[in-house]
Amino acid sequence: MFFWSNISAKNNLIMSMLVATVLAMVSEAQAMEITTLRQGVDYALQHNRWLAADVSAIEQARAGQDQANARLMPRLDVSTGVLRTDAPSNYFGTRLNQQQITAADFSPAFLNNPGFINNYQTRLNVSMPIYQGGALWAGRRQADRRADASVFNHDYMQQQVIFQAISAYARARQNFAAINAVKTAVSAAEKHYQDTKALQKRGVLIDSDVMDARVHVLRSKLKLKEANNAYAQSLEVLQRVMGVDDGVALAAGEEPHLGGNHFTLQQAVAQALVSRPDLKALEQAYQEALAAIDYNKAAFLPHVDLVAGQEWNSSALALKHRNSMVGATVRMNLFSGGADKAKMRAAQAKLVALELNINDRKQQIRNDVAHAWRMLDESKARDESEREALKQSDESLRIKSLRYAQGLSKTSDLLDAQLQVDQTRLSAIRANYDTTIAQAALFLAVGVLNEGVIQ
Repeated sequence: MFFWSNISAKNNLIMSMLVATVLAMVSEAQAMEITTLRQGVDYALQHNRWLAADVSAIEQARAGQDQANARLMPRLDVSTGVLRTDAPSNYFGTRLNQQQITAADFSPAFLNNPGFINNYQTRLNVSMPIYQGGALWAGRRQADRRADASVFNHDYMQQQVIFQAISAYARARQNFAAINAVKTAVSAAEKHYQDTKALQKRGVLIDSDVMDARVHVLRSKLKLKEANNAYAQSLEVLQRVMGVDDGVALAAGEEPHLGGNHFTLQQAVAQALVSRPDLKALEQAYQEALAAIDYNKAAFLPHVDLVAGQEWNSSALALKHRNSMVGATVRMNLFSGGADKAKMRAAQAKLVALELNINDRKQQIRNDVAHAWRMLDESKARDESEREALKQSDESLRIKSLRYAQGLSKTSDLLDAQLQVDQTRLSAIRANYDTTIAQAALFLAVGVLNEGVIQ
């Protein structure tokens, strides 16, 4: 009775510890909050689903390397089995392998009708490639280049994920700033509405002025709802890019700032042709194709293998009556119906295609970099222009508000000025974050986008 109660007590203790651990993990996940761009990028690199799925490609390539290396090593096989036969030739050979031949076995009547015999055979074989026409080493080079290409492709995907995280985070910050800007616009619209009603009571304005001000309030509130929806949607996009779980709180609370090199267009193009991981991956694929040609050439050369074996034959399951063998085999493909030549042609055609793809990718990289560089230059100019436009619009609104208060300006003029300020403020906000995204796009085009550019 004590024994069972002791087990029950231990089980309860273990269950309590497990429950406590799970609750602690859940509490930790719920307590986790992502508020900065750096946190978001780090989280995305660890949890992005597309990036995680691509890791399997690297693992496959590395497994291919292990397979290629294994083909250069000796192969050891062991087999065991049992055979029961009454075929005269098999019977006599089995008796001989079991070292049980006697004079009675040579009787013609017995040789023709020996009856059944059991044979338990255990065999150990060793084979070692000596010369395969260079196929094994070429295969190893292929596997190495394929693995390198997968790493470069993964690196480029990482940079794309970083860019997506920066872009999504910047848009979330933009929409958050837009909410505050529209809230200010709603407050201003409501104040204008109240001022208009007061002036209408004094007989300065007419009913249509109040109606115009009321319409402006309604439209401002609609824009606020649109801004809130845009912010929620941008957080959903950021959540998907980062691979955020339900237990992680997400709020783009810090302004994104990027640092790094400031390239001229010529410097950016030159750096991209050295740094772009997708170009490096193509160059590795080209080297793999060169190795494939050497691999296919081996089909026209002799293959030499060293083989050795040892077997045991017994009428019962046991390692008795050992026989050994050692030798070498030479194989030479004399005719295969043209299949080997066809493989060679295919490998050469692939090499030519990859060379063309590399040249095309270089041209595409030049175009990508030039476009990204121009977009960044344009974004900086737009940001500066919108900032100045906002100052001018604010001043224009101030002047028209004074004239309106003195009855020297129409309600429509004031509302137009207010609308101009509201739109310009939103444009200035967008231009600011467009510059951040354009800067990240240039780093991506050059192939140097990493966590280090985030300040």
